[in-house]
Amino acid sequence: MTNTTNIQYLSMLERFTLFSDFFMHAVFSHSRKAVQLLARIVTGKKDLIVVEWGLEVKKGFPFFRNDRYDLFIIDQYGNVYNIEIENTLQSIGKRAFHNLSVLVAQGLKSGQKHKKLQEIFLTRKDFLKQNEPFYNYQWREDRSRQKLKTGGHIRIVNGQYQGKDALGKLMHDFHCTNPDDMFYDELREAVSYFKKEPEGVNTMCEIMREFERKSKNEGRREGRAEGRAEGRAEGRAQERQKAKKRTEAIMRNLREEGMSYERIARITNQSLSKVKLFFKTQQTA
Repeated sequence: MTNTTNIQYLSMLERFTLFSDFFMHAVFSHSRKAVQLLARIVTGKKDLIVVEWGLEVKKGFPFFRNDRYDLFIIDQYGNVYNIEIENTLQSIGKRAFHNLSVLVAQGLKSGQKHKKLQEIFLTRKDFLKQNEPFYNYQWREDRSRQKLKTGGHIRIVNGQYQGKDALGKLMHDFHCTNPDDMFYDELREAVSYFKKEPEGVNTMCEIMREFERKSKNEGRREGRAEGRAEGRAEGRAQERQKAKKRTEAIMRNLREEGMSYERIARITNQSLSKVKLFFKTQQTA
């Protein structure tokens, strides 16, 4: 890895928060204490004990689409929680219903009783723009509003909530780029490891390098497969289009992390004029 690449990765790392996808995955994979703190606050269950957890857990069925679950948790009673860290508000309702359906179908063995399932979306922005700490959704009859006891519960946590309670402090910590500014020791320790400790910093740089390498390799494989199926010329055109879309996605993510147009241009190997034109087009679209 070149010094220039190292500097780019370190610059990105400084701007990461717990809303940054693979940084969040690294932090919560590393610290059970951080996972338990998060689970207790967003569920409101102060005595919840995390018995098992996993990041990017895949669930699904043969011949059907497999879905990736951000933070999959099982508590001391066997209840299941899935926590999704979201930077977008698109299709949350449909995704939550789908996730619960897959978890129900996969989680029950013959003769087992239904377990409680909670699907939690922790969103960077306020979902309903009502400044509430969270929004709860359950199944109810339209007229009487009587609850249907399904065991399934959807909760959307407001990432912009700034109350002085436990959730407000948690959301403050999720937006922090500097771990020294965090309220909770569990999060401060876990984030500091990846932002300040040499071993953790090297691990994050390696994760970013591997992510970049896989993106390039996937692009090459997709291009080769499509070239054989649809002709070389069309395959190359589609490969270029997909590469363009991947570059644009990376540019948007870097901009969300607060990077300047100049730095984005250097990291993505684009001209500054192209970067500026892209974001100008995004604003007017």
